[in-house]
Amino acid sequence: MKKHERVTLHREKLYQEVWQTPIRQLASKYGLSDVGLAKVCKRMDIPLPPRGYWQKRQYGHEVTKSNLPTASKQPVQTEAQINKSEEDLLHIARNKQSKGKLGHVERQRVFRLQAALKNWESSNRIRAFIAAMRASPAAGKEDFASFLAWADTYASHLDPTSDFRIEVLDDA
Repeated sequence: MKKHERVTLHREKLYQEVWQTPIRQLASKYGLSDVGLAKVCKRMDIPLPPRGYWQKRQYGHEVTKSNLPTASKQPVQTEAQINKSEEDLLHIARNKQSKGKLGHVERQRVFRLQAALKNWESSNRIRAFIAAMRASPAAGKEDFASFLAWADTYASHLDPTSDFRIEVLDDA
């Protein structure tokens, strides 16, 4: 990578960005971690928003913005270079965004499968219980037979592999 392709961060511009955007979001823009960007800010003597700043600002509380300190006795770094070109940063940002969307979709799919598996296991346990109860001597009793029929219907309702539909019967 050539030196002119690197992204240069200027102290005043970075100061404005740090106080307009949460550091995690800003760090992803530059392809850095939030800790890495905080270290860059520390080297450039840029004050960072304190904890709770963004929550207070979101809910309309009064927040104070620290001023950018003037150059002190020690020489302050006014520019920092990131070893990534603007194209690389754009590519990184797009990948993070698409990974985030895919991750959400994948998590939702896993949750649905877990729920279906749990229901399927419950359905199989109920069916095993029903089979054991039908083999018992009490299975011939009228009350017990109606309970077993209800339990079998309930197991079918839980089973994600069956196409269960409730049929409404009119007494008329």
